[in-house]
Amino acid sequence: MTLRYLRLGSCSDTTQQWADFSSALKINQSLKCLDLTASEFPDEGVKLLCSTLRHPVCFLQKLSLENCHLTEACCKELSSALIVNQRLTHLCLAKNNLGVGRVKILCEGLSYPECQLQTFVLCPCNINRHGCKYISKLLQEDSSLTNLDLGFNPIATGLCFLSEALKKPNCSLKFVGLWGCSITPFSCQDLASALISNQSLETLDLGQNILGQSGIMVLLEALKQKNGPLKTLRLKTDKSTKEIQKLLKDVKESNPQMMTECINARTTRSSCCDFLT
Repeated sequence: MTLRYLRLGSCSDTTQQWADFSSALKINQSLKCLDLTASEFPDEGVKLLCSTLRHPVCFLQKLSLENCHLTEACCKELSSALIVNQRLTHLCLAKNNLGVGRVKILCEGLSYPECQLQTFVLCPCNINRHGCKYISKLLQEDSSLTNLDLGFNPIATGLCFLSEALKKPNCSLKFVGLWGCSITPFSCQDLASALISNQSLETLDLGQNILGQSGIMVLLEALKQKNGPLKTLRLKTDKSTKEIQKLLKDVKESNPQMMTECINARTTRSSCCDFLT
């Protein structure tokens, strides 16, 4: 029987044990998904893991380093590995305090054409307006990313940068998760403009943002104008007015394939690492 999925959460092994594990990964060609959530990595341990990712016989496709307290040195090693690895398509770094500097480092690695990463989970990673600038720049550089989860990051004032990226014809994002990102009605105008121009986005999750009636109406008015690729839009609507109900009907008529999910405060979202199963 070949092992395809391995979860080793909450490991606190020594550097030598990580070295042995990394060596084993290099010769295993069946393992495709590795979940190291909440593991305690010494910087040297991450260096060894990234050395494996750079190795031409590493066949890992999905990796989770959620809540692993990644340092700047760790992010540099990971960024370097992403430049040369052409098999890794899914990476979860949720619950790491990345901030601006580490996001910049990671985006530099993702910007190389050799990087084939498609799904990038960054919820929550303390990413703010300035971090959004680097992510936006990445998305405008023919990135391979198709799924980006930024849930629970305080990026409301950085939404303008992400919206600019979504407008670009070379932006290939199909899923954007902005659940609980403190997005306000004021920010919705930038996002609405992006929805009119975008040619690829299929799912937009805006759950648990207080968009208000004005913000929701701006978004729906934009979607009513264009029969685009969007198939799923998630919105928090505690109360749905007649105006919103009419717009929802109009959007459905102009975009028959689109589904609008109006969620309430009790609605939960799926785990940010479901892609590893």
